[in-house]
Amino acid sequence: MRTSYKYTQNEIAEKLNVSVQTVYNWENNIFLPGIETTTEIAKIFHVSTDYLFDLDNRETIEISGLTLEQLATVQKLIDYIRTANKN
Repeated sequence: MRTSYKYTQNEIAEKLNVSVQTVYNWENNIFLPGIETTTEIAKIFHVSTDYLFDLDNRETIEISGLTLEQLATVQKLIDYIRTANKN
């Protein structure tokens, strides 16, 4: 997920206030982050903790704080992408 967002290990380490070695260890399943850190990782990537633990494969995006007009625009874009993917 980190690479698809084009974050470096260093950038994630800085965001989470951990070492680059710690990020490396997580990514290589040497050890797992704690609950609080997992929650912060979920926030960075705009997914649920269930998604991170592979309990829910639905990806989500954070839309709180958007106006109704902005939400309508986001929904139109999603509908357009779904339609384009069917063709």
